[in-house]
Amino acid sequence: MKEEIKKILEMLEEKKITSEEAAELLEALRETKEEEETTPLSTKKKRFLKIRVTKGDKPQVNVTIPFSLVKWGLNLASKLGKDTVNIEGKEIPIDMDELNKAMNDPEFTGKIVDVVEEEKGEHIEIEII
Repeated sequence: MKEEIKKILEMLEEKKITSEEAAELLEALRETKEEEETTPLSTKKKRFLKIRVTKGDKPQVNVTIPFSLVKWGLNLASKLGKDTVNIEGKEIPIDMDELNKAMNDPEFTGKIVDVVEEEKGEHIEIEII
C-alpha cells in the first residue's frame, strides 16, 4: 500500500490531480484495504485478470495482473467518476455496475471481454482466472 500512497502523492506534487482528487484516491485505497482485511483468509482465492492482444497470429500483449490491483483501480475509477475508456480517440463506455458485480463474485471466472477486429486481424481477450 505504501507504493500506491507514494504514487498518489507524486501525482499531487506534479499537479496531475487536485488535493480533492488525492483525498478521494486515498479514501478508495483505504476502503479497498479494509475490504481485504475483513475478508476471511479461508474464502480468499488468488485471482488474476489476464489480458491478451493478438494481431494475426502474433501476440502483441500478454499480461496477467493480480486481481486486488484491478479492484483497487476500479474503486479508484469509480471515485473519480470514470466510466469510459479512451481507445484510439474513441470513448468506450464501461458498465461499472456489471463489472463490479462480476469482480465481486468470488466464484466468477471466465472471459469478460472478447473483441475481434476482422479487418485489422486484431483480437482482444480479457478474462478473470
